Amino acid sequence: MTGIVGGLLAVIAGSLFEVRPPDAYGLCMACHARDLVDWTINAAAGTQLTVAPASLVFPVLTPIGVLLGALMAARTSGEFRWQQPEHPLKTFLYGILVMNCALLAGGCSIRLLLRTSAGEPAGMIGFGALAAGVIVATQWLRWRATR
Repeated sequence: MTGIVGGLLAVIAGSLFEVRPPDAYGLCMACHARDLVDWTINAAAGTQLTVAPASLVFPVLTPIGVLLGALMAARTSGEFRWQQPEHPLKTFLYGILVMNCALLAGGCSIRLLLRTSAGEPAGMIGFGALAAGVIVATQWLRWRATR
């Protein structure tokens, strides 16, 4: 049901705002968050930061929608709770590292897969690095859980 509503809203937004996303511009928390921040700064300060063509007229609100949707789902299911990270500074730095690496790789894993399937070398390297990162992180989490 959510996919149907999302698809219908995307078609309506495309019709009303003449939104035409670029090729391989999926649901990306990195790219959409970057475009949302850049669009907001451009509107507030009159700058000319680069945004994707899909965000020129109106920003893509995917990060806000995902955050609000997750909050509503957690609240309605009784799973919502506040958690304090063990090391807030380290957690913040990891977030910056993940976001920058995602943007350097060209965005989300869906976009990397699309670029890889098109035979683009940067997509292949990025997807290989993503796969290696998942394997290393899984092994590290297993090691940490057994200690």
